[in-house]
Amino acid sequence: MKKLLGILVLSLLLSSNAYAKRYYVTYSNYFGQASGTSYGTKSFKNSKDEALLKCKNLSEERNINPEGCLLHNFQIYGVLDTLFNTEIEKIVWDEEVCKFEKTLKPEDIIEGIKCKSKPEKKNPKQNPDDNKVVAASSGSGFFVTGAGHLVTNYHVIEKCDAVKVSFKGKEIQADTIAIDKLNDLAIIKSEIKPSKVFPVSNEDAALLQDVIVAGFPLGKKVSSAIKIHKGTVTALSGIGDNYSNFQTDATINKGNSGGPIINQKGNVIGVAVQLLPPEEAQNIFFGVKSSMLKTFAKANGVNFLTPNYRDMSNEDLGKLITKATVYLECWMAVAKIKQMIAQEENRKAFFSEHK
Repeated sequence: MKKLLGILVLSLLLSSNAYAKRYYVTYSNYFGQASGTSYGTKSFKNSKDEALLKCKNLSEERNINPEGCLLHNFQIYGVLDTLFNTEIEKIVWDEEVCKFEKTLKPEDIIEGIKCKSKPEKKNPKQNPDDNKVVAASSGSGFFVTGAGHLVTNYHVIEKCDAVKVSFKGKEIQADTIAIDKLNDLAIIKSEIKPSKVFPVSNEDAALLQDVIVAGFPLGKKVSSAIKIHKGTVTALSGIGDNYSNFQTDATINKGNSGGPIINQKGNVIGVAVQLLPPEEAQNIFFGVKSSMLKTFAKANGVNFLTPNYRDMSNEDLGKLITKATVYLECWMAVAKIKQMIAQEENRKAFFSEHK
């Protein structure tokens, strides 16, 4: 009768998913091992693999990760202790937990068990130089009108106290005309009358189309000269099936952001916008499609040149790229730089002296 009652209680507990909490137990702790209808204890201190294996055998419903075992369906320590005679030393709050249960917080941990709280980022210390405006980061841009309108990424000019265009050895300040945060686009205007401007294609990038990315990767660390990378269009959507972007294997580095992606005709088919870190993937880069750029520009009263319909020679293409692509520098207060660098996600190409 007692055994029957025990099985019934266990079944009810394991089926009560709606109200169950999840607790992450490190592999160095003890894990109980089921054996028929009785439950005993066994410690696993010899190896991580052995602990994970025993933990996995407890239930097919439990998730395993490289750092330990996520135990499901136990609301209180007493239930754990009753079912498995499990001696738990501590429950750990860390990034591994967040991957499984993003709603779990340190205060949710049961009473009487030590919990290592997720460390909070401290606010940067203030000092007298924090209000000083300095060169903070760099990006690329390109002329689209003879009146000095330039296209770049929104994140290149985001929160800048001033945006300066490097042109013929001078730094000329530009004003922000319009921004599109969602598609990461911006139009700025300077008092520059460029001799060359880029036309924008009426057609979006096509799969396997040859493309050229122009800009200033890594700022001026390598050199102040314009740099290009060639490649092809490798997908017609971006991260998460974002169809306002396309994918290319033409290299885009930090500092390339906002630069033109062009075809052999010299028409812009995209704006360099994003790269995946090397540790995540190799040769995967993204651009905003020309159709999105045209819609954005038209809504803000900026008109582009008629696209070219013939291929340009490499010599003429090189001249266009050199004269119509520019280096942009974002100037910010030191305090603002510290705040942005402290953020978990930040796409600005900050200069190394600020990191």
